[in-house]
Amino acid sequence: MKRASRASRLFIGLIILIWTIVCLFPLYNMVATTFSSDQSDLTRTFWPNDIPNGLTKLKLAFTTASIGASTLSTLSYTIFTIVGMILICSLVAYELTFFRFPLKNVLYGMILASMMFPLVLYVIPLYRFVTKLGMSDTILGISLPMMVSPLSVFILMQFLEDMPVSFLEAARIDGAGHFKIFFSVVFPLMRNGILTAASLMFVNTWGSYLWPSLMSGAKIQPMSVTIANMLSPQFYIDPRVKIAAMVLSAVPPMVIYLSCQKYVIQGIAMSGVKG
Repeated sequence: MKRASRASRLFIGLIILIWTIVCLFPLYNMVATTFSSDQSDLTRTFWPNDIPNGLTKLKLAFTTASIGASTLSTLSYTIFTIVGMILICSLVAYELTFFRFPLKNVLYGMILASMMFPLVLYVIPLYRFVTKLGMSDTILGISLPMMVSPLSVFILMQFLEDMPVSFLEAARIDGAGHFKIFFSVVFPLMRNGILTAASLMFVNTWGSYLWPSLMSGAKIQPMSVTIANMLSPQFYIDPRVKIAAMVLSAVPPMVIYLSCQKYVIQGIAMSGVKG
């Protein structure tokens, strides 16, 4: 039994190692290609051989390819989206978890069902609605539709289900009102759930292309749109500068996800067990 258990662990570890290599190889290949000499073949470069040249390409990507401006624009509407998502989705999760009202289950079912509908199904009416409000090419126009996240509501509800109702009852006895209870009692105890939802929202918003490309113009330069324009045949630039731009665009979501990885895994595991 011990030998069989050890063999199964080795097999699982081998599968995990192979899958890790497969997932990380594209990123490693981009880094290796960026930090290689201009004389190296792009299709046959697997090891960095020119660090100074790579730093030059990163600098050119940040300035000439407008990655710096795109980073500021994308970071602006991403942070705005996350702040709005935390406020809206945490209040929705709070109401659905602790309060009873007519058609509550129907509303919750509609929220869960909306996760199955892709953006392309309703992007045209949403675009017309936001445009008529005069929010095109603005941070609010890009952020507002993405603040409403059914997945974030679902994740936050899983964390609230373990919260004793006695906390709320004690706060009511002390004279606290509805929002006072939420911001003083409930919201601080949702920290892990908020970190989980915020990190997932950051990665999703940072890499989103369809909606930011429709709502952006001369003022807002989304990172995804900038990278897509660089890959166009009409946009000529050094291929290594393009790859360097991709490396720079991948850094913020990687840093955020790795920093909150423990909370993301915990939140998804709780959602899977309870859901």
